[in-house]
Amino acid sequence: MLKHLALAATLAGSVASGWLAPAVQKGKAAGDAAKGKELFAQTCAPCHSASSKATNVGPGLKGLFKEKKMPATGRPVSVALVKSQIQKGGGGMPAFGSKYSAQELTDLIAYLRAL
Repeated sequence: MLKHLALAATLAGSVASGWLAPAVQKGKAAGDAAKGKELFAQTCAPCHSASSKATNVGPGLKGLFKEKKMPATGRPVSVALVKSQIQKGGGGMPAFGSKYSAQELTDLIAYLRAL
């Protein structure tokens, strides 16, 4: 009887995590946008606007994740490519390399997704 209960609990956990996994994979459950907003204000705001698409030193980022392509590079908008752009720079943007921890970068992406 205990084996059946343990098996049922394991199966239920597996099914539940299967339902939750797509939300995490799509980036909807990762990152703290409020913390990302603070990071943006400190590092990104001197060159990028969060409230418009107008170009300052760099392109405005309002609605970035609603677009098909990144404004400066023309590359497709994806979490991986935006992270790469932040870390490696390019197209006039400096590389921020390891300035952000993995969690800070996730928070920053969460903020950018909310714009």
